Amino acid sequence: MSNQIAQDLQAVQANLGYHFRDLQLLKLALTHRSLARQPMHNNERMEFLGDAVLQLTISTYLYQKFPKLPEGELAKIRSLLVRESTLAEVARELELNEYLRVGKGEQRSQAQERDSLLCDVLEAVYGAVYLDSDFITAQQVILRHLPEWDPKQMHIIDAKSTLQEHFQQIAKKPPIYELVKEEGPDHNKRFIVEVRFEEEVLGKGSAGTKKEAEQEAARQALAVLGIQGAK
Repeated sequence: MSNQIAQDLQAVQANLGYHFRDLQLLKLALTHRSLARQPMHNNERMEFLGDAVLQLTISTYLYQKFPKLPEGELAKIRSLLVRESTLAEVARELELNEYLRVGKGEQRSQAQERDSLLCDVLEAVYGAVYLDSDFITAQQVILRHLPEWDPKQMHIIDAKSTLQEHFQQIAKKPPIYELVKEEGPDHNKRFIVEVRFEEEVLGKGSAGTKKEAEQEAARQALAVLGIQGAK
C-alpha cells in the first residue's frame, strides 16, 4: 500500500471516528468500478450491503425515537434521511469526495463530486464498518453523522403529495411530471424530471432515480409557489 493511500485511509478513519481492524475493507469501499471492473475489486457489492445496514439503522432509530408516529410518517422521515442529496452531503462532510478512488476518465469529469457517486461511496463505507465490526458499531457510526432535520419541514419530505394536495384544493387536478432526459451509463443513470401545471414548468429535479427526481422537482415547485417551509 502506497504512503498516499495509507494517509488517505487514516484521514477517512479520523473523519468517521472509527478505526478499522482491516484497512483493506475501507480501501475497497473507496474504490469505484471505473478503477476496478471486477466485482470483488470495487465497492458496488459493499454499497449493496451498506444500503441495507443504513436502512435498518434509520428505521430502528425512528421506531424508537417516535413511538407514537404511524408507519406512514416514519417512512416519510426515513425518506428524507436516506435520500441521495442528504447522503451526498454527509459524504462531503466526511470528505469522501477527496478520497474516493476513480479511474482517469472519471477524474477528468470530476465524477467524485456527483451526488450519486458520493451517496454510493458513503453506503459502501457503512458496509465496510459493518463487516469490520458488528451492527451495533455500524449503527453508532451512522447515527453519529446523521444530519439534523426540522420536524416542521415534514410537509416537504414527501413534496409530491404536498404539491398534489395544493393543486387538488385550488384546481381539482394534479400537476404533471415529465421525464425530460436520462444521462449516464446504465449502472449510474441520472434522471431529469420537470413538473408542470397547465403547461407552466414549476420545478426541475435531477437524481439517480426517477422517483427522487420527481420529489426534487416537487420541492422546487413548492419553493416557487411560496408554500411555507419549502426551500
